[in-house]
Amino acid sequence: MKRLGLVAVILVLAVAGCSKDADPAATPTTGTSTSVDPTDAASPSTAASPSSDAVVFTVDGGGPYEIGATLTSLKDKNLLDAVSTTNELCPTNTYAKGTGDWKDLNLSFRPDGKLYMAVNRSAKIPTPSGAWLGMTMAAIQSIYGTIGKQLDGGGGAVAFLVTTDTGQGLLFDFDQKKKVMSMIAGDATYLKDSYLGGTDFC
Repeated sequence: MKRLGLVAVILVLAVAGCSKDADPAATPTTGTSTSVDPTDAASPSTAASPSSDAVVFTVDGGGPYEIGATLTSLKDKNLLDAVSTTNELCPTNTYAKGTGDWKDLNLSFRPDGKLYMAVNRSAKIPTPSGAWLGMTMAAIQSIYGTIGKQLDGGGGAVAFLVTTDTGQGLLFDFDQKKKVMSMIAGDATYLKDSYLGGTDFC
């Protein structure tokens, strides 16, 4: 479906830990008591290098690539790679990739230049609660519990959406083997509607 097509094109809602032993004790991405708090997400970097001591992906994005950041500000800091406006599926948007530790982050910008969606496809970047690419649905559900909900996209496609009190979300998209192949950060309602509607996340 087109949803998968875009994820591939732009490759695209939190909290602490660079290792798989990270303590799942935050608030919104996968459980109620083990949920991930977006306020605990890594702060945007002001340095030219996006490297950070805490390389984690949250409902707000990751590192300097926070939802709402502008294309211009990230360009000025040399934090973007492969910038493109030639996507046939969403021709009015701009797409780019992160750099450094975030090179496997796919970024989508609206015509106004604001980052509205970030897709993590790196096996080295977990959520603060300890969710990683390659995990099963059962593992993700055990981390996030009731703050997440399984979404059925049709044709056997499934995803798991974690929604926070701020309205931001983290969508775990699963491959045919039912393992996480990407994590998508953005507005929770938008992510849900786009996934269930089979859109291209434009």
